Amino acid sequence: MIIVVNHSIKNPAEFWASAQQSLPNLPEGGVKRVLQVLPSHDMTKASCLWEAESIEALDAYLRSKVSDWSSETYYELKADAAMGVTL
Repeated sequence: MIIVVNHSIKNPAEFWASAQQSLPNLPEGGVKRVLQVLPSHDMTKASCLWEAESIEALDAYLRSKVSDWSSETYYELKADAAMGVTL
């Protein structure tokens, strides 16, 4: 499943340091890979495209990596209606 995650980042330094450390270790715990990372200029927001078994698996993975440094909203991508997405 392809999942869009919108991050609202409270602690950019810790959040992005954890991302740099964690992402090379994928796949892990039902999360296959991150396809795109689109941070805001000030690094306090990001929209990311993930491949994972479920939203629940991705949320559990993210909570284990970024703790309470961010809050997220999730939705499953309707891939056949998306534009500019290469899977």
